[in-house]
Amino acid sequence: MVEQDTAYRQGQSQFPPTAWDLLAHLRDPKDPRVRAYLDQMIELYWRPVYKYVRVGWKRSNEDAKDLTQAFFVHLLEGTLLARADPERGNFRKLLMTSLKNFLSNEARSGQAAKRGGGLKIVSLDATADLDQASDPLDPQAAFDGQWAREVLGRSIERLRQDARPEVFKAFQRFHLENAAVREIASEIRATEAQVAHHLQDARGHLRRIVTDQIRVYVREDAEIAKELDTLFGAWK
Repeated sequence: MVEQDTAYRQGQSQFPPTAWDLLAHLRDPKDPRVRAYLDQMIELYWRPVYKYVRVGWKRSNEDAKDLTQAFFVHLLEGTLLARADPERGNFRKLLMTSLKNFLSNEARSGQAAKRGGGLKIVSLDATADLDQASDPLDPQAAFDGQWAREVLGRSIERLRQDARPEVFKAFQRFHLENAAVREIASEIRATEAQVAHHLQDARGHLRRIVTDQIRVYVREDAEIAKELDTLFGAWK
């Protein structure tokens, strides 16, 4: 039996502020919104971090949870967030570099469970929604894939909220459920040409939503196309 992975706050779809905006607020410890910003940042990134630990370090569910907790405590206790410079670009890559360094240090010291005096940054409950058996063997691919699912999942939920019902229905049935255009046309009482137009509208709007999400952690426009390729390529 495959051990169950962990899930947290399923169903929430609010986008966090930009990663760099979060860090700007973290520099002011008196700001009463700091914890709220931290919660939003962790909500977006904990699953990719957890997956990287599970796959790359071959840890059990419980050990991976402990290391995920310890990593975010490490970020809060250290100076990385305060020193992070938005002019240096990609926040996701900065986070990954920090995670790799953290895990290497923890492997040498074995102190993950002791870090932070038992402070719990996020409550992680065991469920079956993140099945380790479906993960790639490469930990970077596991991280990228989970990150893609986070961003695209939230983006699709935003599309659901923004689009006309018939447009989202066409998108959902075609792209998420593999229904044929003819079948969709019958269901929404439209012509096949109208369905094709709905799909074009939905894809364009989704791409704009996703691009906006990439802009929260990439300041250089030249990197956005690369990130889009990584995101859609990793999403399965």
